[in-house]
Formats: sequence, C-alpha cells, structure tokens
Amino acid sequence: MTDRPAHLSAEFASQFADPSVVRAYRARPPYPAGTVEILESLLAPGPARVLELGCGTGDLTLALAPRVAALDALDPSRPMLEVARARAGSAHPQVRWHAAPAERFEPAESYALAVAAESLHWMEWSVVLPRVARWLRPGAVLAIVARELAPLPWDGELRRLIATHSTNRGFRPYDLIEELASRGLFRELGRRRTPSEPVVQSLADYVESFHSRNGFSRERMTERAAAEFDASLRTAVLSHTPDGLVRGTGSALVVWGAPASA
Repeated sequence: MTDRPAHLSAEFASQFADPSVVRAYRARPPYPAGTVEILESLLAPGPARVLELGCGTGDLTLALAPRVAALDALDPSRPMLEVARARAGSAHPQVRWHAAPAERFEPAESYALAVAAESLHWMEWSVVLPRVARWLRPGAVLAIVARELAPLPWDGELRRLIATHSTNRGFRPYDLIEELASRGLFRELGRRRTPSEPVVQSLADYVESFHSRNGFSRERMTERAAAEFDASLRTAVLSHTPDGLVRGTGSALVVWGAPASA
C-alpha cells in the first residue's frame, strides 16, 4: 500500500520509462545556475559525497558533479539513465550511475548531502525518507529542488488543456513539503529561491516539454488526443507570441531539512 496520494501512484510513476517521455526530457528548461550554488552551500563538513534521488537524464547531476568529491546518481528508469550516460560529461569520474530505485538502493558510505530534484513525489515516502536519514552523516540534510516558471499569458488556456487531455484524471494540486511534514517524514530547516533567469524556448520545444510530464506520455494518450493538445497549445501560444519563441523567466526553489528516521 502506498502512502502517497492516488495521483502520485506507481501507475503514473512508471510512465517515466516510456520512450516518448524520455525523448521529451531534453525539451525541459535547464535548472537555473544558482541551484548548484545553493546545493554546494548545504554540504556537511567532511568528504563532499552526494546522493541524488531520481536523477533522470542527468540535468542536475552533470551541473553538480564538478563541485563534489563523489556523486551517486540513482534512477529506476533504465531508459533515462541510458540518455544520461550518453551525454557529454557523463563520464565525469565523480559520478556513479545506479539503475536502482531509492527504496532498494544500498550505499557503501554516508553522504554530506542528499538531493531530490523533481523526483521525490514518485517514491514511497515512508520507505525512502527513513533510509535517507540513515545514509546522511551528522549535520547533513536532504534538499528538495523544484523548477518554477513565472506565469505566462496563456496559462489559463493551458490549465484547461491539461484538465482535458491529461491521462492522470485524479490529479490535484499539492505541496510536497506539506505532504511530507503532515506525515512526520520531513522537518524543514530552510529554503532559498534562486534569482530568476530568462527562459527562451522554441515553440516546438515548449510544446514537446509537456510530453515529459505526468499524464502526457504519448504511449498513454491516444494519437488524436496528443495531436489535439499540441495543436491547441500552439494556437494559444501564437496568439501572444507570433514569432513562435516562448520567452519567460524561471527560478528554482530549494527546500532542505531532516528526513525522519525510522
């Protein structure tokens, strides 16, 4: 039995191994540069060994690797890790890639920091959080990272399109930190937001980025639904940006704290 809301169940987590989702990951905006600086500041004293939970295709992994002594990057999706390993810089000597879920990973050493970037919501919280607590050395924290885009003029139409076409029909807005705290699994110690940075994407990449998200795997949508979503989103964007470039600003929120011990 899962301890997460139904819309975060394993059924929806499994889509991150779907080929279309893996392909679409490249269209996600990068993490703002300030994200790595915040994470580096959170390293506990001693060897800078870091654990990353749910590394995906390595967006944050490869940015953080040059700043640390060792980085164990975990992901249960082998297709995601295949992309990560093929990227420039993936052979960084500090990085060890592990095709393993956090629920079953067994580390060989303790860590100065654990990081979960847009991934922890898909894990079994009551299993993973106490395990991470055991793996952290004294004074070390778990940092939870989320990218955020400032509002765009067509967001109202986008919300309607998501509600119409998402395959995750039970989705509801939620605050991960509140969900964890309410279960006694995480105690927040601090939070920082990176400075906002410009985000510029082609219309094609912007639309494709949604197919890397929960509920928009092309394998799980009908071909017609995917085509209707794409066409409607393109129309909504072009009504505000006729040149086809999506211009916005983005930041990242880093919340750190102590995971509950068993």
